[in-house]
Amino acid sequence: MMRLPRFEHLSPATVEEACILLDQYGPEARILAGGTDLFVALKLKNIQPSHLISLKGIPELKGIHYQDGEGLRIGAMTPLYRVRQHPVVREHYYALAQAISVLGSPQIQRMGTLGGNLCLNTRCFFYNQSSRWRKHRPVCLKMGGDVCHVISKGKKCYAVFSADTPPALIALGAKVRLASSTGVRWISVKDLYTGDGKEPISLHPNEILTEIQLPPTTEQVSTYLKYRIRGSIDFPLVSVAAKIAFNGRTDTCGETKVILNAVGPAPTEVLEAEASLKNSLLSHEVIRKAAEAAVAAAHPVANIDSTPTYRRKMAGILTEKALDELIKQRLSLVNGRVEKNPL
Repeated sequence: MMRLPRFEHLSPATVEEACILLDQYGPEARILAGGTDLFVALKLKNIQPSHLISLKGIPELKGIHYQDGEGLRIGAMTPLYRVRQHPVVREHYYALAQAISVLGSPQIQRMGTLGGNLCLNTRCFFYNQSSRWRKHRPVCLKMGGDVCHVISKGKKCYAVFSADTPPALIALGAKVRLASSTGVRWISVKDLYTGDGKEPISLHPNEILTEIQLPPTTEQVSTYLKYRIRGSIDFPLVSVAAKIAFNGRTDTCGETKVILNAVGPAPTEVLEAEASLKNSLLSHEVIRKAAEAAVAAAHPVANIDSTPTYRRKMAGILTEKALDELIKQRLSLVNGRVEKNPL
């Protein structure tokens, strides 16, 4: 049986108190949100902090608020299932609701938080193992060594980013609020990720993610599709989020986003696919070109339970399916009815 290591549990009542505690304990402390990923890492001894700072007792970090002209605000400690069930999310930010619906299991959706999922650590077959398993191999880059067991002579960590909500939030144009004892800053969700598997989240020292904000909706449709081995629990082997905003009541694509996930250390925006879709009418030829661009943009490596070749192929297939679904959503809106996959 793997047991949790000893640590001191701290429960601040405000964000300011949490920031003070982070300043006090520095790298010896970790933020505790839902704990669905953190406690696994503790049991595997991937990390061994002496203090856990729980955000569960901070009321201002919970809740969902929508205001016309300003958009949607979600507290970082809001449980995932509450985000998924919120009527505004389901109607106007469908890709986010869809991403949460295929995230983990119902139990994880109730324990996990949106902020915690955004800050999920990267995964690798050679990292997500017990300390006993790892001690028989040279220390990898992610554990502080100088060896990559996946890429020969690799100089950076290629651990895979696999959280479900970030690609949907990137597609929807979301940004996050980051707080510390020195002040507050806002960055886009896309800029939250470094592209380095060792340190995948671009938080400054002692910063806390406190809020997620999505812009007001326009004439847009969105979706999130995920391929995994099992129908629940599993992280994605590859996934795609897509959004298309239409130019008025026409069927011409305006702003378009295609975001791949689980094919690298950060979500991958497929710029070539977005360029081919913008100002175009959705047709089978246009969709096929976008899918080909997704295959070209995917660069997975052999560090999770699927071959890179198969994951690249699935990136194209999922992109094509996602865009086909957006056509159906658009048609249903034009015809005065909304037809979406059940969540």
